[in-house]
Amino acid sequence: TPNTQSTTPTNVSRLGLIDIATMSKNTSPYYAAGTLLNTYLQHRNRGLKSIAFDSGGNNVPSSSSYATVAKTIQHLPAINSILNADNKTLSKAIDFDSYKNKGLAYVMIYELLFSKFQKIRGGGQIKRMIVKHEKELRREADEYTSKNPSLGDPSSNFPRYVRVNVMHSTVADAAIILQEELTKASNEEGNSTVYADAHVPDLLVLPPNASSWLHHDSELVKSGKIILQDKSSCFSALVCASSGDCRGDYIDACSAPGNKTSHLAALLHASFAADDEDEPPKKKKKKKGNTNKIQSTVFACERSSTRFDTLKSRMDQLVSSSSVAVEPTHGDFLKIDPSDPKYANVRAIMLDPSCSGSGIVNAPDRSTTQNSDEKNRIQSLANFQTVALKHSMSFPQVERVVYSTCSVHDEENEMVVSNALAEMNSGKEDGSEWKLVAPQCLQHWPRRGKEGVGGLSKSQADCLIRCDGLDGDETNGFFVSYFERTRVSNDTSSVQSSETTCNASIGIPLYDGQYKKVVESEVPKKIEKESKPTEEGKSKGAKSKNATPSNNKAAEKSAKKRGKKLAWKKKQALQKGERMKKKEALAAKSKEE
Repeated sequence: TPNTQSTTPTNVSRLGLIDIATMSKNTSPYYAAGTLLNTYLQHRNRGLKSIAFDSGGNNVPSSSSYATVAKTIQHLPAINSILNADNKTLSKAIDFDSYKNKGLAYVMIYELLFSKFQKIRGGGQIKRMIVKHEKELRREADEYTSKNPSLGDPSSNFPRYVRVNVMHSTVADAAIILQEELTKASNEEGNSTVYADAHVPDLLVLPPNASSWLHHDSELVKSGKIILQDKSSCFSALVCASSGDCRGDYIDACSAPGNKTSHLAALLHASFAADDEDEPPKKKKKKKGNTNKIQSTVFACERSSTRFDTLKSRMDQLVSSSSVAVEPTHGDFLKIDPSDPKYANVRAIMLDPSCSGSGIVNAPDRSTTQNSDEKNRIQSLANFQTVALKHSMSFPQVERVVYSTCSVHDEENEMVVSNALAEMNSGKEDGSEWKLVAPQCLQHWPRRGKEGVGGLSKSQADCLIRCDGLDGDETNGFFVSYFERTRVSNDTSSVQSSETTCNASIGIPLYDGQYKKVVESEVPKKIEKESKPTEEGKSKGAKSKNATPSNNKAAEKSAKKRGKKLAWKKKQALQKGERMKKKEALAAKSKEE
């Protein structure tokens, strides 16, 4: 049975992951996920993604197993609280401590209490023990959920962001197709509009529920015309391509899987195309033969063999430009010699190194508290990030550097920036100096860096960009810093992000939190209010007699939906009340005994 399996790896890769091919032979449908979770619990100093995918070959788990483990990790605090309540009553009841494969037990409990279907598939001794105490587990789960209403995935309320690959399509064409698809798929009134993002020129904004039909199997995604990419992760390439003179070569220091790399190439492609259109006709000369000329090369570095293969595949799919070339480079960025003639024309470096991922609100590795192991891990990452940033600044011909992370920790953000500036500006003999500059393309972004952290002044902190998905930004947590050498002109007028987008001219409405307002309006108070007719509502109802038939149909449809939603909520409340009564009765009975 599954619980008799040892958690000691029998075929461990260099990264510590058990052979998935061997695990898949076990009869339990959760065995691969459970064993992967075991490995993660034994190696908490490493992220789940690196454990699961960096090993390559047969050691790569299925996407469903990875997703199940990721969701289980998100719910581990809840599961542990449920098991340990009342002096570990349920933990003892299901004999949890005796399981050698605790990862499998965790996965099954998640499936029973928090998954979509709330049911455990398959069989086995662990399942039998868990199902035997299902009622008690559900009671504790209800109590935990009532005290922790934020349990779950906050990113499910984020809009579905879609980046248009302008090397394969136009923003206007992609918006038209997506609008047609959204209209067909949408079942909610007033929630079927494709918006243009207010900050990123080639980014479109769809409602959160668009993820149910717009995924990686979509024809637009498979053709490379659109990329499903979160808004904040678009900032790195936007700042890099929209600041200073975009001519020259670029290095993407940590490229895989390639979303930021392809975005950088696309923005450069659009910029060069705009320059060609603005060139006076009399200056345009017809040349014999091939007129295509590469104006910029993006060197995309990746040291992992598995991730490098992914990077190459993505670049073949996404990059198609006569003016920009992407050259995947299999190797460690830190080992590149800054004086290598190959990189003599590099003027900008985009550095988005490995980080804690603490800003990704639905990431399994995200932690709001820092124990000693987590603190050591974050400090280790910060040390590496500082070394990488200093290496970027050491290229003598580089004029601009963009450093970003998907972390919210000060140690990986402001502290890294402060330490790199202090060390790289100390004892300079060439008279140059690195300084922070506020990106013009994000001048209207409100959230900035933290003053005082690492000794940064207010003016320096105001140059930094921060995003916080848990504080209303409608995107994952992110950090962006932009550096320039003082010997370079700070004029950023050559490329302005507001000028590179055609959103305003093609009639796409601008996104201004419309979907956020929809989500916020869907609260019980509003439902209760709508269920009680007011005098104002009655007068509006009287006026509605003069409404058109189409409006009447829409109103009827909306009313039916509200009615169904109310009925469902009442049913859930009754069921929860019954469970709580049973719990109280059992507690009273146990006291009497």
